[in-house]
Amino acid sequence: MSDKKPSYLNKSLLLISLSHAVADLSVGALPILLPFFKSAFALTYTQVGFIVLIQNLTSSVIQPIFGYFSDRLALSWLVPAGLLLAGVGTAVTGLAPSYPALLAIVTITGLGVATFHPQAAKSVYAVSNLYSRGRSMAIYSLGGNLGQACGSVFMMALLALPGSISNTLYFCLPAIVLAALLWRNLHQMSPRPLASRVAEKEIRVNAPILYTKVIILMIYIFLRSSIAAGLVNYIPLYFVDYLGGNPVYAGYLITGYMLSGVVGTYTGGALGDRFGRKTVILASMALTLPLLALFRSASVFWTFPLLVAIGFTYIASFSSTIVLAQEMMPGYEALAASLTLGFSIGLGGIAVVLLGHVADHFGIASVFTVIAVIPILAFCCAFFLPGQLFQPDDVAAINSK
Repeated sequence: MSDKKPSYLNKSLLLISLSHAVADLSVGALPILLPFFKSAFALTYTQVGFIVLIQNLTSSVIQPIFGYFSDRLALSWLVPAGLLLAGVGTAVTGLAPSYPALLAIVTITGLGVATFHPQAAKSVYAVSNLYSRGRSMAIYSLGGNLGQACGSVFMMALLALPGSISNTLYFCLPAIVLAALLWRNLHQMSPRPLASRVAEKEIRVNAPILYTKVIILMIYIFLRSSIAAGLVNYIPLYFVDYLGGNPVYAGYLITGYMLSGVVGTYTGGALGDRFGRKTVILASMALTLPLLALFRSASVFWTFPLLVAIGFTYIASFSSTIVLAQEMMPGYEALAASLTLGFSIGLGGIAVVLLGHVADHFGIASVFTVIAVIPILAFCCAFFLPGQLFQPDDVAAINSK
């Protein structure tokens, strides 16, 4: 098999991407369950928020721990195991007898999600060719995006059936099916030719990890995640309270924004393979900056098209940042994925608190003034990342800079 003209859409990639969708069903399902938990256990808003915090910490922020061990040991079985744990954990949330028990279940579910992602992303890297990794990672990322979206729909459908909250048990079915398929196909998770594996082994041995560059990339992802967290959480408030819009239409704004991000994920991954990851990362922020500036002064009519454009441009760098991190950390692909997919993105939640402080003191509109400045900082960080502009990336060259 030629290493230059691969078939990037292979069986293993499709299976891992579908599993990613099933694993992230739990992330989209939890917000739908929160009103039921609040009523059932007479919770305060602070206690409800603590449920979300536990999920965020266990599913995202601690991912590097699992990523580290996935690189040090042969742990391909973590992919089906993490998927099964996430699915079963979500399935039994509706049976929680108390608030402490609910927190324990959410913790276990989050650990399943955290276990799955680093090893799954490492497997995507393993089954992909150098010239198709951006598209492969984009397809994998699409699975997660669709899974989160479908998780809320799936849970709402289950809650509408007779049995209500106890119907969460059915959530384990897709996880069991996909975990079984993954288990049967573990041997196909690294089918690259021997010559390709030997060449990359040489890079691992001879190329040091550029920690400064990795930190810069993490800062970039944190800034990008801050934009995402700010938009998702404050667009409805801004649209209703400041622009006087319809609350129902505010929901359509978020939907359009997220769906355009799905398209941007794949487009950015494909462009990264052709023109280089750094090119896409820089272009993403360069295009997002004027769109965010326009959004701050846009009328009600223009909010939707602007948000669709923003969702497409800023998320276009998503898969490119994951692959670039993996290429900058040869031999630590799972750890690199956990830092970019989990830790850095999870820390983006800090921005929600800081922006809330800005809104309390200066008004909700000021939040979007701050958000519009963030791409400038992100662009400056991206400028110092390795890679040539408008040229396909070379792993050896990236690790020599």
